This record gives sequence, C-alpha cells and structure tokens, in this order.
Amino acid sequence: MTENVEFPPPRTVAELRRLLDQLPGDALILVDGYEAAYSAIATAMLTEVQELSGRPSYLGRFEHPSDAARAVAGVDAAAWAISDPGPLPQRVGEPVVALVLRREVRDADE
Repeated sequence: MTENVEFPPPRTVAELRRLLDQLPGDALILVDGYEAAYSAIATAMLTEVQELSGRPSYLGRFEHPSDAARAVAGVDAAAWAISDPGPLPQRVGEPVVALVLRREVRDADE
C-alpha cells in the first residue's frame, strides 16, 4: 500500500509540471469538488485509491481503499449506515496510485 505523500499545492502551470515530473507516469490525477465554480488547490497528495461502480452521480468514483471497503459494505465514509442503499457499489479492479488535488475550503464569510 502507498502511504500518503503530501506536496506543496501547485499554484502555477510551472509548479504543476515540476510536481508531475516527480510522479509515476501512470498515476491518475483526481480532484475533489463541491457544488459549482472554481477553487484554488489547497493540497496535493499522492495516495492509493479504489475505483467503485454504482455510485450516485453526486459522489466521485474513487475512494481511499478503507472508505471503499465501507461503501461496499453499505456504510458511508463517515461510518453512518446507509438507510436506503439500493444496489451497493462494487470495486472496479485493484487499488491504484493517484495524485489527488484538493480544493481550498473557505469560511462562508470570505
């Protein structure tokens, strides 16, 4: 299993290129998102992820392997029981390494 490796968040194309040059060429690049518009990158992390099928459209397809195991078992990432799970998601392939770019989180009054 790959441990989480954090990098300074890239702010420019040049910084992103330097970061990408350090990573395996077959690593996925994923982003998190919420609602609409655009945000700056707050963190960049190389980590292992598991793809899942059968997810609602508002959820991403990839989870950390431990969160994916909970989702497949019918428990969400916050460890709450899913009340009406419908068909549970299924793992797709094996876990892979991905560069995850997380958006900045701002206070509501900013």
